[in-house]
Amino acid sequence: MDFFEAQALARKRSSRLVLLFGLAVLGTILAGYAAAMALFGQFDIRGEELHYDFDGPFRLWNPVILAWVAGGTVVVVGLASLFKWTQLRSGGAAVAEMVGGRRVAPDTTDLAERRLLNVVEEMAIASGVPVPAVFILDQEPGINAFAAGLTTSDAVVAVTKGALEKLTRDELQGVVAHEFSHILNGDMGLNVKLSAIVFGILFLGLIGRGLLYSLARGRVRGGKDKGGGIAVLVVIGLALLIVGYVGYFFGRLIQAAVSRQREFLADAAAVQFTRNPDGIAGVLKKIGGYTIGSRMIGSRAGEIGHFYFAQGFRSQFGGAWATHPPLPVRIRAIEPQWDGRFFQPKEVVDVKTQSFAETGLGGAPKPPPRSPTPGVPLPPPLGRIPFAAAAVVAEVGALTAGHFAQAQSVLESIPPSLRAAAHDARLAPALVYSLVLGSAEARDLVARHDSAAAAEHAARLRPEVAALPPAARLPLLQLAFPVLSTLDAGARERFVTTLDELVHSDTKVSTFEFALQKMLLHQLRLAGAPQARVDFHAFQAVADDIAIVLSTLARVGHPDETGAAGAFQAGASQLPLIRQQLALQTAGPDNLAPLDRALDRLAVSSLPIKKRVLNAAAHTIGSDGTVTAEEGELLRAIAVTIDCPLPLPAATA
Repeated sequence: MDFFEAQALARKRSSRLVLLFGLAVLGTILAGYAAAMALFGQFDIRGEELHYDFDGPFRLWNPVILAWVAGGTVVVVGLASLFKWTQLRSGGAAVAEMVGGRRVAPDTTDLAERRLLNVVEEMAIASGVPVPAVFILDQEPGINAFAAGLTTSDAVVAVTKGALEKLTRDELQGVVAHEFSHILNGDMGLNVKLSAIVFGILFLGLIGRGLLYSLARGRVRGGKDKGGGIAVLVVIGLALLIVGYVGYFFGRLIQAAVSRQREFLADAAAVQFTRNPDGIAGVLKKIGGYTIGSRMIGSRAGEIGHFYFAQGFRSQFGGAWATHPPLPVRIRAIEPQWDGRFFQPKEVVDVKTQSFAETGLGGAPKPPPRSPTPGVPLPPPLGRIPFAAAAVVAEVGALTAGHFAQAQSVLESIPPSLRAAAHDARLAPALVYSLVLGSAEARDLVARHDSAAAAEHAARLRPEVAALPPAARLPLLQLAFPVLSTLDAGARERFVTTLDELVHSDTKVSTFEFALQKMLLHQLRLAGAPQARVDFHAFQAVADDIAIVLSTLARVGHPDETGAAGAFQAGASQLPLIRQQLALQTAGPDNLAPLDRALDRLAVSSLPIKKRVLNAAAHTIGSDGTVTAEEGELLRAIAVTIDCPLPLPAATA
């Protein structure tokens, strides 16, 4: 299943979830109606007591009571769900902080945290998603983890203290790969919706429990008829409690049923990605071997039980509420010959006793590139390399060992000093400046718009940045995303303004500068405030924008008109529905403003449009079977802008 199929399936599951939610609310209304009839069914609309002839048909129908119960239930459940949705949709960081997560500083010197950050960075670079923020649940000794967020742009990965201390690097890699599968398959948005729905249904019970608690503590006082009034309140509180928990029971059933099936898929994806079944199987065996296992103890952890890597709470009702399959079933799906024995705990994993390479902190600094062998010229930086356009869409959101190996290779080509700068809040903006810094005048511009210190840092970093291979420049930018997204409003505005002035200082925007700025602004705009709206569902509505994208790519790769026309036709042929509306435009590398506007409109288009556009763009670039660094950087910027995670080209043997 590719990224687009997975996203479409997630949307289909969301539609089914709405139906199931409606049925759960209907059941809650019926339970509430039964309770209301028991309390008030003997009165008419004027409050006068009714007397039934029990020899005749018993009256169970009261449309007035039903209308009040249905209306009240829908309003309360709807508002409570909306409140929880608003609380959780602000991004994955809000979910992690809600359950006590502590954000790991990108420049942390703790070896265990550094190892975790490196694993997350490798997988993010390999799969093409922005590097997510990482959180530690310091008060959780069990082995567990989760990914949260609405889109790949606002995702976070959180692990428990127990996982950090008890797992080896391979096992930690398996857990993170499992969570990345949830990120890429659209499961995170569904998890947020499930949490909001279950909370909404439960809220009636919480009202009843709160009322009973207040009565027990003497906080509700009556008047003359104090005894009778309190009795009525007790009955109402009990009714709300029972009705709310009846709905909650069915809500948890829905939550568990939706969650269980996805865990098998995520386990399989993790094995495919890491090519190391022992990693994730080892985690599951340790969960079974440790007394605390994967159990969560936080007071609010239960609200997101279906987010976790493993079962966070003891399942009730014979496993009907279990959000995850049983451990033996998951292990045997990975290791069919498993002997049934769990891990026997001895001691926690101490990363300080592992070798420097095993901790994932990198090896010794890479030697500088050797001088070219006399008479054997190196290929030009923008030289063409083989490119298979048909594979691009299939690889979107992919998790393969080849992509992972390529990500490791790219990251190893980045000097430790530059990686450290990407993790440092003081140096990260200067690092980005250094990627486009080209003259002494540009350094003075940074000093004027930002600070003299920023200009000095950028100038100091520039020589190492200039020596980077082109394939490592945008990944280096990705490493800085988590730090840059935490800048306060003033610092962010200063940074964005300075970068824009720097990019336009020579009156010409290169394709790399455009890709860098577009990716960065897209990520900063979505940080903490993901936008999931869709404005365009019809290809005809964005036909002109698609033509601009294909024209720009065609002219970047082919300066001559004939070559550009051929490349454009290769891309346009992938869009038969609007083929007749597409014509080669004058837009090209000399003026990227039209491309900027076109991508902003395509970013809020439907998923089928994005898929076709990415496919057409790849065929435009690959019309001659090759790709340049400029074309590759523009394609990556297009993919990031339309939220389609494009992985690094897979490493080949």
